[in-house]
Order: sequence, then structure tokens, then C-alpha cells
Amino acid sequence: FTSGSTSRPKGVTLTHENLAANVKCIMHDGLQSGPDDVGVSWLPLFHDMGLIGFVLAPLVYQVSSVFVPSLLFLKRPVSWFQAMTKYRGSIAYAPNFAYALAVKRIRERELENIDLSTWRVAGCGAEPIRAETLHTFADTFAKVGFRREALLPSYGMAESSLAVAFTELHEGVKVLHVDGDRLWSAGVAEVVASESEGSVPVVSCGKGFPDHRLAIYAQDDAESAAPLLQGHVGEIRIQGPSVMRGYWEDVEKTQATFAGSMLRTGDLGFLHEDRLYVCGRSKEVVIVNGRNYYPQDLEWEASKVPGVRKGNVIAFGARTGVGDRERVVVAFELQLEGTPSEAVVAERGAALAQQVRKAVQEGMALTLDDAVALPPGALPKTSSGKLQRALSRQLYEAGELGDRRSAREADKLGLLVEAAKSQFSFLKRAVLGKTPPKA
Repeated sequence: FTSGSTSRPKGVTLTHENLAANVKCIMHDGLQSGPDDVGVSWLPLFHDMGLIGFVLAPLVYQVSSVFVPSLLFLKRPVSWFQAMTKYRGSIAYAPNFAYALAVKRIRERELENIDLSTWRVAGCGAEPIRAETLHTFADTFAKVGFRREALLPSYGMAESSLAVAFTELHEGVKVLHVDGDRLWSAGVAEVVASESEGSVPVVSCGKGFPDHRLAIYAQDDAESAAPLLQGHVGEIRIQGPSVMRGYWEDVEKTQATFAGSMLRTGDLGFLHEDRLYVCGRSKEVVIVNGRNYYPQDLEWEASKVPGVRKGNVIAFGARTGVGDRERVVVAFELQLEGTPSEAVVAERGAALAQQVRKAVQEGMALTLDDAVALPPGALPKTSSGKLQRALSRQLYEAGELGDRRSAREADKLGLLVEAAKSQFSFLKRAVLGKTPPKA
């Protein structure tokens, strides 16, 4: 199933051929894995990165895997490092937030017996990648043997089994600085110096794999259209033996997702020197006065404000009334210990909301319609820890964003409905002897 960070989880139909092709991409082409490698993972096994990346792929290539309970990592991030040290781990993957969490939560005294010198691939994917986060991680843990060149930003999705593009081994984090105004107003990635006013850093996710095709198209282009030139922002489309057959029992959605044999990822990005740079989701772009704003950029500016809980900021466009224009909203959690009272949240939140508005205005030249301060844990997340933008927008429009029970119940209800539908469908075919329709 897809992660559910942008919509309800969808069942992805993968064949043996799909998985075999992607496992080769990961282990042979991407990681150049050998028998001496040891993977260490805290990722849930119901998440594609955990299941395919650290169970199926290592099994095929006879590579050892060590598993750290997901909840243990979230409570004690140093448990990840302890496993890397004990088993001489060489490969580990995690979303961007995990690298930030390690920096924030691991104390100096906990590093006394840690040795990360065997860690040769520190992959990062599954959510927007921030160069500053990874560089801070590398700087913080260099003293215990971590090497900056081990960092390996990647791009992937369940619809392509798992992996779509990897940076080259030992390349580290490659950042391209582009003119923000040209990016948002014209959809052109014009390379500028890092110190230029208005420059925006974008992290390279590397190149696609052999026998696979990766290209950028205008969003409304049909199958016969030509791909955009390098440096132009458009929809990322992929083709190859790793790409899914379709969505489980959803022919209509499957047909809408493919343009001929090319899978429409729904993600926006551009190519520069054949490397992929991801800008965001096409459905999530907020358009204000003809300019496209990527939520991740708004979130990044808001996250810089002291007192805002890093990795717990979400931006979206919302409508709160019939015919109402789209409002630009940033919701963020407060950096507070324990369970703060409503009065503390209200007082601290009001002050920080003004600072967030100012940060976004100065960094993006955009005036927010609303900045919502929330207590820790109030933003809804997927089971793999990713913020749920679509659900956050729905809760905001319903006036329920910030109600932790509403967020949990809405998410739980959706998952129960999807599970019940799948189980009923399976039982119906088992009893009646019917096979699922071909996508």
C-alpha cells in the first residue's frame, strides 16, 4: 500500500518481475552490495522501505539484516546507533525526520561506545530531503566515525516497487541553488550562486536505473507529448520493469495514473545534468497570484523559527466556505515539554504564529492567511511517521485541526474502512471463484 501521506493508502499491484527488477536496482546497481554488508533498520515492516529494502532485497542477495523495534528508535534514537555499532552495520535508510531526530535527541554521553565507521550507505528518502538536516547529522556524528560521503539521497515510491533514483555512492549530498522567483513564477530552475538573494537549495536525488526511463513532462501532456527540457519543472514520469501493474481493484485510478506506458508520479521536479531534483507534489502546490508555492518551502521557512518543533510543520491550501478562495495555511507544533495546558499553548502559540508569518513573508514574499500553533503530537501522521497533508487540510476545513483525538480517529477510521473493503473483496472472490479485474 502507498503510505497515505497525501491521500488514503492505495493497494499497489506488484508482480514477481516488478520486485525482482527493483531488488536488482537497489542492491546491485544502487548500493553495489556484497556478502560483507549488514543492513540495520528500525523502519516498520509494513512500510515499503522496510519490507522491500531490508527484508526482500537482502534475502535475495544474501545480506544480513538487523532490526531495531520502531517504537524503541522513536523513544531512544541512540538504539539505532547501538545496533550499527554492535553488528558493524554498513547500510541504513531513513526518512529526513529520523536524521533530525538523532541530532536532537542523542546526548553526548550516549555516544561513549558508539562507532559508526562501518556505515558506508546512509540512505535518505520517503519525504522531502533537506541538505541542512543531513549536513548537521554528518557534522554532529563525525566524532564517532560517521563519514559525510556515506549520505545517499534517493527518490522512490510504492508504485515503482520502491526505488526510482539513487545518487552515486560516495557522492554525498549534492545541492543545486536556483533562483526562487523564477522557480515559483515560471517553473524554471535557473542555477545561481548559493549566496545570491532569493536562492533556493534543492537536493539531488541522483539518476534513474538501467532499463528504466525517467523524464519530466508538462502536467497536462498526453502520452504523445515530448518531455520538457532540462531545467524546466514538470511532472516526474517513470517507465520500466519495476513499475506496478496498477492499483488494486481500481481500474479508473490506474488508467488516470498512466500516460501510455509512463507512470505519472504526481510529483513535480526537474532534471539538471541528468540528475533528478524533486520540488513537491503537484496536488499540493499552492497558487497565489499566478505563482506556484511548494509547501515544503513554506514549511522550511517556518521551521527556522525558534520554538517551532522541527519536522512537525505542515503547509497547505484550504477552503473553509462555499466559493471561498484558497487560503494559505501553515500549521506547526510548539516545542514544549510534557503536556502543556491550553493556556500555555494559546499564549506561546500566539507569539510564535506572528513570528512564523514574518519568517514566511521574509523568506518567500508570501503573506499567510493563517498560522496555526498546536501542542506537541497534534498533527496527524502515517504509521511510518510522515505528516498527513490531506488529512490535516480536511481537519482544518472542518475546524478540528489540533484535536488529537479527531486526527487519530479520522486516520484509524479510514484505515479500517480500507482494510474492510479489501477483506470483503478477497472473501467474495474466494467464495464465488472470481479473479480480480486486470488493470
